[in-house]
Amino acid sequence: MTIASNDISVWVMAARPRTLTAGLSPVVLGAALSHDAGLLRPWVSLFALLSCLLLQIGTNLANDYYDAKNKIDGENRLGPVRVTQTGLIPPHRVRAAFLFCFCLAAMLGLPLVVKGGLPILAIGILSLVFAYLYTGGPYPLAYYGMGEALAFIFYGLVATGGVYYLNTQHVYVDVLVGGAGLGFLAALLMGINNLRDIHTDRAAGKHTVAVMLGENGARGFVAVLLVSALCTPALFVLINPSQPWVLLASAGVVPFVRRFIGIVSAPVDAGFNRILAAAGQYLFVYAVLFSAGVLL
Repeated sequence: MTIASNDISVWVMAARPRTLTAGLSPVVLGAALSHDAGLLRPWVSLFALLSCLLLQIGTNLANDYYDAKNKIDGENRLGPVRVTQTGLIPPHRVRAAFLFCFCLAAMLGLPLVVKGGLPILAIGILSLVFAYLYTGGPYPLAYYGMGEALAFIFYGLVATGGVYYLNTQHVYVDVLVGGAGLGFLAALLMGINNLRDIHTDRAAGKHTVAVMLGENGARGFVAVLLVSALCTPALFVLINPSQPWVLLASAGVVPFVRRFIGIVSAPVDAGFNRILAAAGQYLFVYAVLFSAGVLL
């Protein structure tokens, strides 16, 4: 199956737009927390948003490229179509695209470095390095059980705390608690993805957390990530009793409960894609409701 590599719909599919809530959500929350502190600078949040999204798209494309190169993806894959493995886009174009995304993210990050100084420079460099090392390099971190940890750190603590720091020049415990909630859900996305792919990853020699724990252990691990995210708003309210509306973020799970029950009961097959989609949707709902609770 081949499609012209300049077909925009194929590139959109390669970017995995349903996962981009992981990069969008911490910027939304960091901006809301900054506004609550009376120190929101819109241009800072905009540049941070663009950089985060470009880094995530670049990471997704690099994942597509290196999983094909390392023969992780195959005909039995349960997840969405991979453009490199299926030949929809030539490998050299996918590689050029993820390098372009990384370079553009770095360029957009330069004004943020000027604004935030050495802490933001360190965050930017580490984000670029780990975005590449996630599936690239001689020791791909995603192949050795680091996916969920990296998602928690960079799409939770680092992104939320970084946006808040850029706006206010400070970081507080409650900001990191809010970021941790998003981090748990970003790790949840990764955990559901790895649980879905547990059999093909094991066969390919990819040692994800799911592969290491086994199916039942992986189901329990993913459930713990979800419960941890649901408990985080309550911890935030303990620190800030004047902001009880933050609990709306936990209540927002109600429309997704039916899907999430499948984490512990559904067969591990292509149906897990619907659970993964629900997790991505809830991540954004969680961020919006958490942010609204902060601002009310």
